[in-house]
Amino acid sequence: MRTSKTALAAAVLCAAAAAWLFHPVLSHRFVNLEDYWLIADNPHLRALSWTGLRWMFTSLDYGTYQPLGWLAYALLYAWRGLDPAAFHLASWLAHAACAALLFFTTLRILRAGSAGEEDGARGAALAAAVATALWAVHPARVEPVAWATGLPDLLATVFFVAAALAYLRPSVALCFALFVVSSLFRWKGVSLPVVLLALDVVVLRRPLDRRAWLEKVPFLLAAAAFSVVNARSKLLLAPGHAFDAGLHTLAGPVFYLGKLLAPVHLTVDYWVPRSPALAAVFLLLTAGAWSGRRARPALLGAWLCFAAALIPSLVMSFRGAVVAHDRSTYLPAMILHAALAAGLLVLLRAGPRARAATLAASAVLAAGLAVLSRAQLPAWRDSESLWRHVLAEPAPPDYAHLSLAHALLEQGRREEAAVELREQLRLFPGDRRVEGLARELSRR
Repeated sequence: MRTSKTALAAAVLCAAAAAWLFHPVLSHRFVNLEDYWLIADNPHLRALSWTGLRWMFTSLDYGTYQPLGWLAYALLYAWRGLDPAAFHLASWLAHAACAALLFFTTLRILRAGSAGEEDGARGAALAAAVATALWAVHPARVEPVAWATGLPDLLATVFFVAAALAYLRPSVALCFALFVVSSLFRWKGVSLPVVLLALDVVVLRRPLDRRAWLEKVPFLLAAAAFSVVNARSKLLLAPGHAFDAGLHTLAGPVFYLGKLLAPVHLTVDYWVPRSPALAAVFLLLTAGAWSGRRARPALLGAWLCFAAALIPSLVMSFRGAVVAHDRSTYLPAMILHAALAAGLLVLLRAGPRARAATLAASAVLAAGLAVLSRAQLPAWRDSESLWRHVLAEPAPPDYAHLSLAHALLEQGRREEAAVELREQLRLFPGDRRVEGLARELSRR
């Protein structure tokens, strides 16, 4: 199936929309939310030597196994040193690439179900473009795009979506190679085998016979290997980590879905509640999708793939709690938006009035999401802006005042830093994390 000029133009427009909306990140600085720890103060990124490369591909330091992620940081350092603009440029371009790839993947999925229909090509391209644009401008995209440390997640997603597109071509060998590359950037895409099975059933209409299952064995083995290695890395970093496959895991997809549907009060950390109610909602939604699997198999496939894509961020807890982040929805939300495109295509074909109403509503929604994203972007401009934003939100994390004190002390604002330290101790009496910064404050 050839790519038409219309499809190419639509892909360029999706990428351009993502790039235009997020271009303010190009002037952002590093923030003291792991940017210093993982990038600026990481001695292993200072030279592209065999010693450095060996560390990148063998180390389980820093709580993650991401050899190509480290290599991306090191290449940017070799190019521009510790210039934050270089790191933000890479994230900005990666987000635009993700938008283009999501469009092409969604378009191929829609075309598979539109074969032989007169307006299939144009309608599918329009539906795919609208769904991709809504994904690209969503406020939950702000954190991974505006945060320099988030670059490996973005690059992993680029290769994940490229792998899914290769599978639809179809090219299983290329798909597997791209999957391995994605996992070497970050392990968040280990749900790909589930996605491929869903594509088999819903899009390619292949029977799940012995051949189909055997074809997935290399993917399952690779996914298991990357999962084990990354879990090991987290356990080494913080012995308090443990596997938690209970209520957190069941409640997580519903919690994240709520954040995607109502993207307000976005901050750096959330705690996934150990909620029987949210777990029950997840089970009810899953049961409902399963009961309608014959009439709407795409709905069941999308929901299961969305939940599976979130599992890497939900199965590890620290001291009995699971932390959630906006960046954890970057890839899973793509699955929901691909399913949204299928619904948009039905509405676009329902007649002139339905088509006009659908496009008008989509434009209003996209504009609203873009406004929210633009309002969120300044929070990531620098460390002070970030932590003042976080402290203005409900239930800030227990290290927010401490992080703001660090940011103020870096600027030489000792009195203001001391105020934040006192507030930290008022809220958390006896917090030993204050001691080091207090000593540094006294020396200055």
